[in-house]
Amino acid sequence: MSEQYPGGATPPNPPQWMQVAPAPPGPRGRNTFAVASLILGILGVCGFSLVLGLIFGIVALVQIGRTNQAGRGMAIAGIVISLLWVGALTIGVIVLVNRAELLGTTPTIVGLKPGECYTAPPAYSLDATKVACTVPHDGEAFATVPLKGYFEGEYPGEDMLEAQAKAGCDAQRAAVFGPGYVPPVEAAVGVFYPDSKAWLAGKSAAVCTFQVTSERQLTGPLPH
Repeated sequence: MSEQYPGGATPPNPPQWMQVAPAPPGPRGRNTFAVASLILGILGVCGFSLVLGLIFGIVALVQIGRTNQAGRGMAIAGIVISLLWVGALTIGVIVLVNRAELLGTTPTIVGLKPGECYTAPPAYSLDATKVACTVPHDGEAFATVPLKGYFEGEYPGEDMLEAQAKAGCDAQRAAVFGPGYVPPVEAAVGVFYPDSKAWLAGKSAAVCTFQVTSERQLTGPLPH
């Protein structure tokens, strides 16, 4: 028996359920910029790839936010690794510039004799120019230290020569100037030893110098 409604009223419509919004589309593959950012970040020490790693990582995050692609973690990792390389390289440059002692294999300097002076270019480890000590200059040689190798005529390597040269120059500084000597301008002991080419050419001594560490240059010979 059907249900009767007074006055011939029409029965209410059945309830209509709210339509559920469709789920957002799933990831559509891995973002290529994110992959490139991670790879270039790992290779950041190579130089220009470090900059590209940062740029590609940022581009990847912007694209992933619009497309819902996979690769967000890779993009973030690429950016972080690139920034870590920036910090490491910056610290390395600062340490090199601010070293208390100058170590190198500058060809002109390893040929200097005690009492001879030179000017050095701004870039570390490039060659220097021999000048008279009466004109403004960056350094003056005050001693030489004989070096020894393992075998006759064979280059012993920089590590061995550097250790000998540093110890010898420390001793020569005290012998030539005395333990309490202070240069007239800001300067540090420079230790220069021959590279393999100079060694095979017969140069087997390190040169000890006082080299300026600020913009003020030496203007005369050091008293020794």
